[in-house]
Amino acid sequence: MPLPVQVPVAHHRREMIESIEIPVTQNRVNKGALALPDDAAPPFPGVVVIHDIYGFSADLKRHCQRFADAGYAAIAPDLYAGGRPACVVKTLTSMATGKGFAYEVIDTARNVLAARDDVDANRIGIAGFCMGGGFALIAAADQSFAVAAPFYGAVPSKASRLEGLCPTIAQFGEKDTVFLPHAKRLARHLQELGIDHEVHIYEEAGHSFMNQLTGPLAPLARHTPIHAFYDPDTEAKAWAKLLDFFARHLPKT
Repeated sequence: MPLPVQVPVAHHRREMIESIEIPVTQNRVNKGALALPDDAAPPFPGVVVIHDIYGFSADLKRHCQRFADAGYAAIAPDLYAGGRPACVVKTLTSMATGKGFAYEVIDTARNVLAARDDVDANRIGIAGFCMGGGFALIAAADQSFAVAAPFYGAVPSKASRLEGLCPTIAQFGEKDTVFLPHAKRLARHLQELGIDHEVHIYEEAGHSFMNQLTGPLAPLARHTPIHAFYDPDTEAKAWAKLLDFFARHLPKT
C-alpha cells in the first residue's frame, strides 16, 4: 500500500494526504490523492477534485486538504497518468469531445470514494479548475454527482449538453477575456434548463485566481488574454461562496 505523503498547510497543522491508486481498467492504474476530515464523524460527504492543465500538482493537493478541513472526503485523480505529452494531448481531446478515457478516470475516482465505508455514496460532488472545470461540468451532467463547482472552465455551446446537470456553482474572472463568454453562456444555459445555480464573475480577477501556479511560465500567464494569476482575496470570496452552496446541496449531516 502506498505510504501517506505529508503536505504542509496553513496554521501549522500537520495534515496528511494519502497517495492512492485508481484502477481504471484491468491494465491501467492512475495515481491519485485522498484527504479525509479529521474532526468530523463519518459518513462524510465527498468531493472529486479535477486538476487544471498543470496536472497532478501540489496545488491540487492543497485544494483536497482544504475540502477535508471543511468536512468533505476529497479524492483527486491524475488524468494525465504521469504527465507524458501524449497523455496531455489525449486528455485535452477528451475534454473537447466530451467523451473518452478522462471521463472514465473521473467516474472511477468517484466509485473509489463511494465504495468507502466512511463516505456517503449519495453525497458526492465534483469540483475542477480550468481544464478540470470543463471536465467537472460535463461529468456532472453525465454521471451521478450531487453538486458541481467548476472554476473558469469551458462550457458547451448547446444547453442541451448539460441536461441532467446537478446544482452548480461556477466562478470566473472578468479579466479572463477568453473564458468570460463561457461564464455568460453558462448562466444562460442553466437558466434555460431550470437548474439551481450560481454563476459568479469577479471583476478584479483573471483566470486561475484559485490556483498557486508554479514554474517558469507561470508569471507570463498574467500577460496573456486569460490574465491568469493567483488572487488570494478573490480566492477567499470564491471559497466562501462554494462552501455556502455546498452546505445547501451537499450537507455534512
